[in-house]
Amino acid sequence: MASSHPPVPLVARGLAKRYGRAAALADVDVRVPAGRVVGLVGPNGSGKTTLLHVVAGLTRPDAGTAVVAGEPAGSRLARARVGLVPDEPAGFDELTVGELVALVHGLWRAGDEATVRARVLLDAFGLAPRAGQRLGSLSRGLRRQASIVAAFSLAPPLVLVDEATATLDPEAIVVLDEAMRALASRGCGVLLATQDLAFADASCDELVLLAQGRVVERGTPAELRERRRASSIEEVFLDVVGERGLRGRVRDDLAAL
Repeated sequence: MASSHPPVPLVARGLAKRYGRAAALADVDVRVPAGRVVGLVGPNGSGKTTLLHVVAGLTRPDAGTAVVAGEPAGSRLARARVGLVPDEPAGFDELTVGELVALVHGLWRAGDEATVRARVLLDAFGLAPRAGQRLGSLSRGLRRQASIVAAFSLAPPLVLVDEATATLDPEAIVVLDEAMRALASRGCGVLLATQDLAFADASCDELVLLAQGRVVERGTPAELRERRRASSIEEVFLDVVGERGLRGRVRDDLAAL
């Protein structure tokens, strides 16, 4: 008998990607269950964006598989089941905020529910009065908010967010957090990359720590703190990358000046 449960938003196994001699990803496994927010944390160049691009179908892996809501990543059906918020929204400067949302809805053949969700999100971000402004005239933070509205309003099985809180002001971060929780409550999966460790700790159900293209730790924030005997995710991160004493060393060096 066929299962009545929808497919898992993301199952990635053994992903590998090289750029020349550099390994951007090396045997990476990631799973994003329905209703969960999974955060990718790691130093610059650790493979976070490459992983998101592989899942979104923008980059072909050298090895491994990624399955999005039951379909191979990069396939037409998989692309239709993913909403992506890129690190740097670009290429749509001549469109207004409203036109960007309408374009995304048209490409994804979204229905009236997406239009209603977009209206609510535009209001929440304070973008409604700017719906007629061209993206090129807006700050990077406002362009990112427009990109979040377009992707989140689709409410697809999987949403990808690169550098989740970059350039967002505190109010927008609150809206982002609530919007992610709303998506998860309706059964969507969210995979985000972030350098904001406090946000990752507070907003993610599970964290995957990457270093040099490899998964070096994973678990809930509470599990990671307990496993590493740390009081914060910052301590966990520094421990994973071999810099647990960094804050104290820098403090001592500065105090000696």
